[in-house]
Amino acid sequence: MNPIAENYNEQLNEVEQLINLHDEETSKKDLYSKLSKEEIITEAESLIQTADVKTAFNNLNTLKEQFDRISSSEKPALIKQWIEDGNDVKDFVPPQDSLKVRLLEIFNEFKKLREEEKKRAEEEKLANLRQKQNILEKIKSLVDNEETENSLKHLRELMREWREIRSVPKEFQEELSSQFKVLVDKFYDNLSIFNELKDLDREKNLEIKIELIKRVEALKDEKNIRKVLVSLNKHHEDWRNTGPVRKEISEEIWNRFKLVSNEIVESVRAYRAAQDEKRKNNLEKKLLLIEKSEALIAVLPTNGKEWQSVAQELDILFEEWKKIGPVPSDKNEEVWDRFQNARNTFFSERKQFFKGLNAHKQANLDQKIKLCERAEQLKDSNEFNNTSAALLALQEEWKKIGPVPEEQNEKIWKRFRASFDIFFERKKVWMDERKQNESGAVIAKEEILKELEALATAETKTHTFNDLKAIQQRWNQSGFVSGKKFHSLNNRYQKLIDPMFQALREMNNAEREKSVRNYVSGLSDSPDGKNKLMGEERKLRDTINKIQDELATIENNKGFFSNSKNAGAVLKQFDDKVKKLNEQLDRLKKELAIIRQAK
Repeated sequence: MNPIAENYNEQLNEVEQLINLHDEETSKKDLYSKLSKEEIITEAESLIQTADVKTAFNNLNTLKEQFDRISSSEKPALIKQWIEDGNDVKDFVPPQDSLKVRLLEIFNEFKKLREEEKKRAEEEKLANLRQKQNILEKIKSLVDNEETENSLKHLRELMREWREIRSVPKEFQEELSSQFKVLVDKFYDNLSIFNELKDLDREKNLEIKIELIKRVEALKDEKNIRKVLVSLNKHHEDWRNTGPVRKEISEEIWNRFKLVSNEIVESVRAYRAAQDEKRKNNLEKKLLLIEKSEALIAVLPTNGKEWQSVAQELDILFEEWKKIGPVPSDKNEEVWDRFQNARNTFFSERKQFFKGLNAHKQANLDQKIKLCERAEQLKDSNEFNNTSAALLALQEEWKKIGPVPEEQNEKIWKRFRASFDIFFERKKVWMDERKQNESGAVIAKEEILKELEALATAETKTHTFNDLKAIQQRWNQSGFVSGKKFHSLNNRYQKLIDPMFQALREMNNAEREKSVRNYVSGLSDSPDGKNKLMGEERKLRDTINKIQDELATIENNKGFFSNSKNAGAVLKQFDDKVKKLNEQLDRLKKELAIIRQAK
């Protein structure tokens, strides 16, 4: 074999290897990682009509892998629902997935098409083999027989037929090409007549090879790498099947073809290098997502809200995963298994958690039923303010109780809310009626305030406790006022009447006790008197406690200063303070006793 042919065969083998490598990698790409199950079925159905059954079948396998991944990620939620419906996890049976059934049907259809395609392809290759062997026999006959005027024309026709015949069994390709080239070269070497036709034929061969060079150059602008490689392979095949050119330019024309082919091959290598780098970057991104997933499940949640939060974070990571492209093929399965293992571990543990949680749901239901009963007892109460607080307290208790069985959740909530709706609707009617009476109450209270202001500014204080009690009774009976107006009027009232009562309280003990009893009696007779008495009692208790705390502090301090240089003077101050506090304490305890008797 001459050097040109040898270089040519080396380059052709390299192109074929690139095609095979590209096809192998393409089949392993995660091309469909962003598709939903429904979109996978649509894509799979469209592949049925694809002419290239082999490529379509490879794509279908990739689609099936993605479908299985999605089904696997859905399984924990199905198991959870199965348990929440009251079933035992050991009896779990996945529901029939109509999409999966359809995918299997498509898969079986493809298997049949694939077998038929393989059978047709083998039959076609054998037929092509026989045709090329027949053409070789005819060319051999031309070489062995005496040349005629039509010999060269006949050879051209045979060479055209040879080019039009495509695939043959791989094990015969090299042998056939070698025989073809040897015979064609021998024919041209032996050709001694019709020089004009011979030169013309070689000029035509030159034109064909120049055109092939142009076609290879045009591949530089093609973006589809597989199309580039397949086209380059075809152009090399056509070059090989084209007859010789003039010997003086044979090497030059081949070098031009080889140079542009090398540029294409180098661009493919550069593309593959860039893709390899991109896959490495994708690998780093996916490893980071794996680390985040594993960190999320390192400490498992302890309540339902936390489980839900972690599940949402894992889903976000999964969406990020799907947006990242493929990784190096030798790492693809490894990183996916590790990522999926973290998810599977989490959802398995969550299943066990909620399985145990279901055991508490009936107890939670019993607690909520009791709250419903307590709310139903309060719904008809006319103590609107106190009952409102009681119902809101029940609502806070409700919030602290965990979930109940799913089938009871809405029912028990509606029962609980019904009591609230009845009570607060009644309270609204009561509030509306009360607001209607507020206008007259404001006028009456303003008159009382004017009267108190006159008493407070009078030079001679002639009012008695009975006078104040009568004013207090009129104030209490003057009607209801709400909101900011109530607070404004009440503050003015208290600022006026409290000093007057205070002045009366500062009389001698007998008179004071009488005044206190009258004051307490006035409070007792007023609307909501019981609550007012309770408020006075609470104030007195708070004051008594403070005085007792202060007495205890003084006793402690006395021990601290007993050995000091000025102990006598300091201790006398303490004793005077203790005496005054005890007198105040006795007085307050008597007032407290009076209030308690009135209750």
